[in-house]
Amino acid sequence: MKRFIVVAAGVASLLLFGLSSAGAAPAEHFTEPVAGSVLDCGDTTYTAVSGEIAIVEHEGTSASGNTNFTGTVTARNVVLQDAAGNLYSLRGAEWFGATTNANTGGFQATFTGKFQVVSQGGGTVDSVNVVEHISFNGKELTFDFGTCVAP
Repeated sequence: MKRFIVVAAGVASLLLFGLSSAGAAPAEHFTEPVAGSVLDCGDTTYTAVSGEIAIVEHEGTSASGNTNFTGTVTARNVVLQDAAGNLYSLRGAEWFGATTNANTGGFQATFTGKFQVVSQGGGTVDSVNVVEHISFNGKELTFDFGTCVAP
């Protein structure tokens, strides 16, 4: 949850101060290699040995000054290795988004993560399965049914 609050605060700041001239900006697409990244799944830690994440971000501002931001992170050909040297694939995505209301100063932000660590035989051995939401009024909710910490 601490990670989400930091992300939400950063997104809210970006929305409040960084998008005033964005209008209907096109989505931005980019990729990043993941080799060396670690996925913490409690008793098991996986290290990415190859692959990348594809990131799509979009931000906008309405005529009234309201703002929005959304991003999706998708695993592409990610291969993980556990401490015993076993190889796994990572499948799934994270999505995050936020909006602000220029008239009320309100905001909301949501984060979802759904990844599966898949064995070479095809079965899921660990997972990220989380939804977090925070609102201007201080209401927060978290559902976390995975066995791993969201990356």
